[in-house]
Amino acid sequence: MEYVTILTEIKERVGIITLNYAPLNSVSKRMIYEIIDAFAAFGKNDEVRCIMMRANGNDFSYGADGSDIKKGLGEGEEISESFSVLGNRLVETIDGCDKPTVVEAKGRCIGGSTAMFNAFDIRIVGEGFRMHDGDIYYGTVGSWGMSSLRLPMWIGRNKVLDYMFLNEDFTGRQCYELGIASKCVSDDILPETAWAIAKKMSKAAPIAVKYYKDCVRMATRNNLEAAREFELKAAEIVFATEDSKRGLKSVIENHGVPNCEFYGN
Repeated sequence: MEYVTILTEIKERVGIITLNYAPLNSVSKRMIYEIIDAFAAFGKNDEVRCIMMRANGNDFSYGADGSDIKKGLGEGEEISESFSVLGNRLVETIDGCDKPTVVEAKGRCIGGSTAMFNAFDIRIVGEGFRMHDGDIYYGTVGSWGMSSLRLPMWIGRNKVLDYMFLNEDFTGRQCYELGIASKCVSDDILPETAWAIAKKMSKAAPIAVKYYKDCVRMATRNNLEAAREFELKAAEIVFATEDSKRGLKSVIENHGVPNCEFYGN
C-alpha cells in the first residue's frame, strides 16, 4: 500500500509510524487503513522487535477527519465502512499486537485519536500535551472499543468518569495521574525519552512478550465481546438523535472541538 498520511521506517529494530497528515494529523479513514497495514507489515518482519508511533507537526492528532464525518452524514463516501467499524479495527490491531508498542505524543490529542493513543502498551507524553475526549458532549457514545470499553477496565470506574464527564483539556501531568500516560516529561526531552524506551522494549524476548501480552489480555478482557455488542447498540441509538447530528456538524465546523452550547437547552 502507498502511504499518503503516514511515514514508516525501521531503525535499530524499532518499526516507526509517523503521523504525517498536515495540518492537524486528523484520523481519516485512509489513515486508519494505512496504520493497520503498517502494523501488519511490522508484525510480519522479524527485524522489528518494537512498534513506535509519533507525529510530525505541533500536535499528535485532532481526531476523526471532518471531511470523512461530513461524507458519513450523507454526502457520499469513498470508503463505505463506518468510523465505528474502522476505529474498532484500529484499536484491536494496536491492542492485539504481539510486539511491544509505544507512542510518543505532544500537543493536542482529540476525539478518535485518544482511542488510538490509549491502545498502545506504553504512552509517553510531554508536559504540553493536551487530551480532550468529550464524546458525550458531541452527542455521541464512543464506538471504537476504548473510552466506554477498555478504559473502564484499565484505569477504573471513577477515573474514567472523571475523564469523560469533566470534559477538560487534560494536561500531560493530569493524564499521568489518571493512569492514561505512562510517563510525562518536559517537551524538550520527549523525543529522546520515548526513543530510549522504544529501544529498551525492542530488547525484550519476542516469545515472552507475546505470551505475556496474551496473559494480560486474558485477565482484562472479561466479557469484552458482549460489551462490544452493547457499545455498538448504544452508539447506534445515540447516533440517531438530533443532538448527535448537531454535535457532529459542530465537530466539522470547529476542527474537532465541538460547540456544546446547545446541550441542556
